[in-house]
Amino acid sequence: MQIQNYKQNFTPQFKALHIADAGDLSLYKITDLSDKKYIKNLSERIKIKELMPNLGKDESDRWQEMLEYAVDNAQYPENITYLETHNNKPCGIITFRTENKTTFLDCICTFPTEIGKKVSLAGKTLFYQMFKDIQNIRNSRLELEAITNGPIDVVSKYEDLGFKKTSRVFPTKVVMEINSSKIKETLRKLTELVDYKPVTPEKINLNNTLD
Repeated sequence: MQIQNYKQNFTPQFKALHIADAGDLSLYKITDLSDKKYIKNLSERIKIKELMPNLGKDESDRWQEMLEYAVDNAQYPENITYLETHNNKPCGIITFRTENKTTFLDCICTFPTEIGKKVSLAGKTLFYQMFKDIQNIRNSRLELEAITNGPIDVVSKYEDLGFKKTSRVFPTKVVMEINSSKIKETLRKLTELVDYKPVTPEKINLNNTLD
């Protein structure tokens, strides 16, 4: 059963940069103000409660908050943002920025395109793209804040990607980090999972492409 949240009256003039495909996933780099307006609207169009009806209210509310946080962070000009799609439907956002030799993952959020079904490898594909972007920054590190009160145990997922917990622990989150050598190691491992195929970068109108 396909969710209908994507069929509302909204006609942005997209100029996003299509950069890669990974199986039935596609990655678009946000490059234009109209792209950011489209991203901003996603938190209103996509309803986690409807997409994941078996989740409790607290869990779905927290997931919705993460989506809202992701679209808000995509508005900052200093952030690099990628929109991920699954069979032409938005399914994920990642935003990050690099200052000196430290990259900060501001937010990553994936969401289903069908009721009750998570999109396979959506998160790992977004991480692959980010790691690919920053892999050549020597002696660098990547830092993120892992929430500890969400619907998914993201701390374990990040540890599987090579992140380590730091001593900075807060009531609902823990700061984690990974260094440049570990990033390259994880990138090699992800290459075996993610069928990543770069495409000739092309600015397209996603309104004519996405459902």
